[in-house]
Order: sequence, then structure tokens, then C-alpha cells
Amino acid sequence: MLHKEFIKFLLALLLVLSSLFLHASGNPADSLIKSTPKFDSTLVYYFHNDFEKFGRLNLTSADTAITGSQNYDPLFRSSRFYATLGNIGSASLLLAPFPFTQSSGFNFGIHTFDNYLFQNDSVRYYKVIKDYTELTYIQGAKKETYFRVLFSRNVYRALNIGFDFRAFNSPGAYQKQRTNQINFYVTAQYFTKDRRYGVIANFLVNRIRNNENGGIQDDSIFTENLEKNRQIISVNLASAVNRVRENGFFMKHYFDLTRHPRSSADTTLVLKKRTELGRLSYSFEYNRQVQNYLDGNPKSGFYENIYLDSLQTTDSINVIRITNEVNWTNPSYNKDKKYRLLQLQARIKQLYSVVSIKETRKYFLQYIPAVDISFHPYSSLLLNAHGDYVLGDYNEGDFQLKANLGQTIGSLKRNAGVIILNGLFQYQKPEWFYEHYEGNNFKWDTSWNKQSIFAGGFAYRFHKIEAGFNMSRINHFVYLDTAAIPQQYNTQFGYLYTYLNEEIDLWKFKFKGQFAYQTVQGTNALRLPAFIGNLTIYFTEELFHKAATLQPGITLFYNSAYAGNGYMPATRSFYQQDNIQIGNYLYMDIFVNVKIQRARIFLMYSHFNSSFMGHEYFMVPHYPMQDAGFKFGLNWNFHD
Repeated sequence: MLHKEFIKFLLALLLVLSSLFLHASGNPADSLIKSTPKFDSTLVYYFHNDFEKFGRLNLTSADTAITGSQNYDPLFRSSRFYATLGNIGSASLLLAPFPFTQSSGFNFGIHTFDNYLFQNDSVRYYKVIKDYTELTYIQGAKKETYFRVLFSRNVYRALNIGFDFRAFNSPGAYQKQRTNQINFYVTAQYFTKDRRYGVIANFLVNRIRNNENGGIQDDSIFTENLEKNRQIISVNLASAVNRVRENGFFMKHYFDLTRHPRSSADTTLVLKKRTELGRLSYSFEYNRQVQNYLDGNPKSGFYENIYLDSLQTTDSINVIRITNEVNWTNPSYNKDKKYRLLQLQARIKQLYSVVSIKETRKYFLQYIPAVDISFHPYSSLLLNAHGDYVLGDYNEGDFQLKANLGQTIGSLKRNAGVIILNGLFQYQKPEWFYEHYEGNNFKWDTSWNKQSIFAGGFAYRFHKIEAGFNMSRINHFVYLDTAAIPQQYNTQFGYLYTYLNEEIDLWKFKFKGQFAYQTVQGTNALRLPAFIGNLTIYFTEELFHKAATLQPGITLFYNSAYAGNGYMPATRSFYQQDNIQIGNYLYMDIFVNVKIQRARIFLMYSHFNSSFMGHEYFMVPHYPMQDAGFKFGLNWNFHD
């Protein structure tokens, strides 16, 4: 069940917003995408919070295509290269972790649920002509339900507000496997008519309440299919729960230091010959996340140690982050809408963090200066470089340097593809969790050397095909060992990652795939499957004079066998294990997507091969993946 208090809050908020929308009077058009007689007023665009760099909003068209309608799980929207516990919303681990980058500055270090959280950098700010509403409802096997509603409206002139609400509940096939999550954010944006000043803001809420069963007790009951009723199979934990509660607020302003009058004929900026003073922006972010692990039976035998209370586990972690950032840049587009020869960006971030674990509270204050340079000497060559350095407290002396060079072979209109070279050097302290933690079943207080990563890569991109490789040298790698305790591997080792991403059209068929081969040389501190592949094949046919579209297809996913990491619910973390090989199994889904005007419908029979290919389908030891099951989904867009 969804939290009753949050539902009351949401309903009250929606009532207030609805009243405001119904009585608001203003011009819905926005001059950035000003309506003309030939302009489709139902087009919808969005941008993220990085608008200060480009000199204009970096707009992306909202996806209304039929393709991918069945990929509703937030974890798999961009990639299938994740290991999961077999239920939507559960903890996940990336199977192809290149390039191991993490943001500079203090970071607590537990991220297994991040893909199911609305985060500030992924919040979408919509640009619409008419009111825009998007509704999604999905019903899956074992009473899985998924609901999402998105809304955006121009309230008054250049003021736009909107919200995105998502909730899903999945009991799972096994005992104590239920996942229950709520995500919500509300946005506001305002830009002056001449675009000299703009401000965006959001307030977000994330709530996760997942039961943790510790996996099944006897894998053979599943692998030999001795019990078809999965609810009867015994699990390791009967009363454990992981909860995540997060609230955040963000606001960013920008101001162009040079006045740019507009032409009366259109919305194009008209720049006079004058010194460009650039753009100044300021952002503020507050984020508070509380992670709780509760278990009413610590003496179940699942844990090796009990340090605090043998009757009840009530572990709690409270992390507060307050960020202030000032940024100056000369926007990358000049008056001819072309990249500048040299675009600079300089910023400084103040990061204040508070970590509370049990009775211990730590405070961190850091300053992080950073510089970005884009060099564009001619249209087919672009060089980007980034560098930052951390001053203060735990991450004192951390830094990273990144560079990316892209060269088009030929002209922009007629070419033989793009060659991309990239490089990275990173020198950073391990995340706080790997040095300091205290809970009822795990605790440590240690200090590790800074980790260093030196990496370089090559890629070739032509139309919708991209292939490349990346090589890394990693030193002082920190990981969780077979006892789920942090360790550091103090010898340098190599990591090679090669990949191929492709979309090939053959008549009305499309083959869309992601493939990767990777190898770790010189250690088993990092364990990854050698090969991962995901391929979707589908056929698209227009029906009823293009009034409807039909798209049947099949998705195949495979990774080779390896000693996959186990999962420890008490710390929400993945750790090494030596006893079980997982993988070497092919997952197959068949689906049919249908689009009728603005409605998109899908019907999917997921993992349909589970009934005839054996029962070896684990992505994480002791956590079987879902059996075959039907799923139905509906997505509907409204413009009014």
C-alpha cells in the first residue's frame, strides 16, 4: 500500500495546482518555440538543468514514438546491462561499469537504488504550447502495478509549472519480496522575453519501502523445479525491510552580462558588435536522504555478527547535502548559431555535507573549482576538456581531468562518420561508506589510499552504429570482499571494455542491439561477465491509412557465466562470492506495441522461454529472476 500521508499530501497539492491551472490566464506560447501557422502546437520539448552552457535551451523532443513502449522499467530505459534481484524496484548492479567515474566532492557511497530515484540532474523542465498531460498505467504478473502522470502548463506568459508523479508496487513471486516506491517532483521555470534572465526550480520527493528476503534458502528447489508455487519456497529473512526517504529542493538563475536585443521579424538573437561578457549563473541545492534497515529477527542466522541489539535491528543513515555553485561561461553558440572557436566555463562549488550514523555525526565543508574548455577551430573538429580539484576535509586533494576529441571524416552533411578519442585521469578518495560504517551487523572504521584511474578510448560512429574500446589502469581499487567487508587491492590492474551499439533497418524490420566484451587483467578483485548482449528485433507496419501502427517484436538478453556478486540487504550493497557461477542464460521477451493516434499500448510475454530452457536464471546468487508472465501497458498523451 502507498503511504497514506503522502497520498493525502499529493491529492491536496494536485487540487491546488488544478485550481490554479483552471483559473490562470496567460499567453501559453513561449517565444523560444513561438507558434506559427505551420507549427504543430502539440509538439513537446524538455531540457535539463545544464542550460547555462549553451546560450540557449538544449531542447529535446519528448518521445512519442511507439518503439520501446514495453521498456517501462526505469532501470532498463537506457541499458539492460544490470544485475537485479528479480523484481522491479529492487537493488541493482551495473555489469559494465566503465569508466568508474564519480562526481567530485563528498559522496556517502551507497547507490544501489539510485536508478529508481528522481534525481536533480534528470528532472525534466518542459516547453509546451498547449497544456500537456501524459498518463501511463501498467499491469504485470503477480499483481505488479505501475502508474505515472506527467503534467506541464504555461501559467502566465513565460512562467511554466509542472509535475511528474510515479508509483509502483510489486509483491514479487517469492515471500517477502515486495517493492513499493513513490517518486514525485514539481517544477517551475521563468524566462524573460529577451532571454537575458531565466530561473528554474524543482522540489522532489522519493520514497522506497522494499521487503528484503535475503534470497531463497535452497537453490536446488528452484533449479530442479521441485516446487512450482514460488511462495512456498523458504527464504532467508522474514521481517527485514529497506527504506529510503529523500527530499530535495533546487533553484538555478542565470543572467546574460551582455544585452542582446531581438529582431522584430523572428525570435533569433541579434547581436551587435560588442564585447561579449558571457553568462553568470548561480544554483542552490538542498538534499536530505534517510536510509533505514529494519529487521525484527537479527538472530535468524543470516548475519555473522550482531553488535548492538539481538532483538531488533534499526540501522539508520542520514545524509544532508547543501550545494552552492557560481558559474561563468561564454555560451557555446555565437550569433550565427554556430559553436564558438573557444568556449570557456569556470565555476566554483561549495559543498556542505552532514552524515549521521547512529550517535555519530560528521560535518564536511568543501570547495571545488572546475574549468571546462571547448575548442572548435572548424566545423568538423571539436575538443572538450574538463578539470576540477577538491579543497577541504575528507576529499582534500581529489582531482580529475577529462578530454574528448571528435573529428568528422568529411563534411557535416556528407561524411564517413565520426572518430572520437577520449582520456581520463582520476585521483579520488574512496566513498565514505567504504571507510566508516556502523550498524547492527556490520561495522568498520579504517582508512584507504586514494584510488586512481587512468583511461583512454577510441570510438567510431556512423549513422546509428557506434563501436569502440576503452582501456583503464586502476590502482588502489576498493571493493567488498566475501565477508561483505571493504578491502583495498593495492596493486595496479587493467580493465578492457569494448562495445558495439547498432540500429540496422532492413525493410520494415529493425535490429537494435547493445553488445560488450570486457576483461579484467591481473586480479579477481573486480568480477564482471566477459560478454553481455541485448538485441531487440521488431517489425513496424502502418495500418488504416496510417491511423494506427503495429509493432511486434522480440528481445534477447544474455551474459556469459561468472562468479557474480552477492547482495547484502543490511548495507544495501553487493559483495564478492566464490561459490556460485551465474549467467550463461538467454532471456527472451516477445511483445506487441500498438499506437492509435496519441495512445500507445503494449502487450508483452516476458521471459517466455523459462518453461522450456531450464531453471538457471539468476542475475544475483540466490535471487531467481521472474518466471514467464504477461504484462499490459497503456500510455496516453493529452494536449488541451
